[in-house]
Amino acid sequence: MAAPLDVSVSRVMQAPPDRIRRIMFDPMQDPGWMAAVKSVEPIDTHDQPGARVRRIGRFLGRPLRWTTELISRTSNQLDLRIIDGPMRGTVTYSIESAGSGSQVTIRNTGEAPGFAPRPLLMWAMRRSLNADLQRLERVVEDSA
Repeated sequence: MAAPLDVSVSRVMQAPPDRIRRIMFDPMQDPGWMAAVKSVEPIDTHDQPGARVRRIGRFLGRPLRWTTELISRTSNQLDLRIIDGPMRGTVTYSIESAGSGSQVTIRNTGEAPGFAPRPLLMWAMRRSLNADLQRLERVVEDSA
């Protein structure tokens, strides 16, 4: 059995954590900054552990549907569990103050059996997540 995937990317943004959090931690904002997400369907209306959201999109040229479940949420971290779709695992968003801005990190861990060869998948995930953080930074700047 292959080791689980573990891909983490970070970016310093010149915005306060609360402005980034309003966009990054709101699943309805995902299509605006995440390239793989084309639409979002909330399954549960509450914003507490156990709340589920279905995302629909594309990755590596393939259509995708996946559902996340909220594990926990603090002022600087959002933890999600991927409960269905081609990948199973967790997604963590974290935001920390960094000088006059914020250090923003996305970490995906888990397994995606049969989705793509591991080296290709790791490279594509890292590339996609870095691009997502660049888009998030533009969206955050536009919301100022």
